[in-house]
Amino acid sequence: MRLQKYPLVLHSFMIDKHNIELVLPETWQASALFEQLHKNLKEFSKWLVWANKIDSVQKEVDSIKLFQQKMVDGTAFNLVILVDEKPSGMIDLHYLKDESGEVGYWLSSDFQHLGIMTKCVEFLEQYAFEQLKLEYLILRTHPQNFASQNVAKRSGFDYLKDDENGHKVFVIKNN
Repeated sequence: MRLQKYPLVLHSFMIDKHNIELVLPETWQASALFEQLHKNLKEFSKWLVWANKIDSVQKEVDSIKLFQQKMVDGTAFNLVILVDEKPSGMIDLHYLKDESGEVGYWLSSDFQHLGIMTKCVEFLEQYAFEQLKLEYLILRTHPQNFASQNVAKRSGFDYLKDDENGHKVFVIKNN
């Protein structure tokens, strides 16, 4: 039995005939995630400061191991986005504290503008508020990343301010 065929699915939904599953990060996903990062590198490097640093499958494996350790430590919560069973992006809570966390994400351009990320962010909000009992979430976007700003707005985040780096800061509070 190969366990990769049976990842632990925390949430699943359908969009535009695509089966979307949110699963825990595992090293078997590294090659496919690296492939997506590499394929989308020109676009991602505009928004994600770390994108150029993942320049090999091994570095993606190392990143996944770091994500797993941060989850054990309670400082982050990471999920891989499977689209039709293929690793196609990630979503996470980082800078996780007792009262808050910061949302981050990326998704292959093959599946952008379908509403997938909005639904993923909405699940992460629900998990953060109901399971982790957080008081609020923060989401930062590059000032020119209008697609991510729209995800934030559609997911119920309110614009708060521009931070010291010029990024747009959005917040949502647990009601």
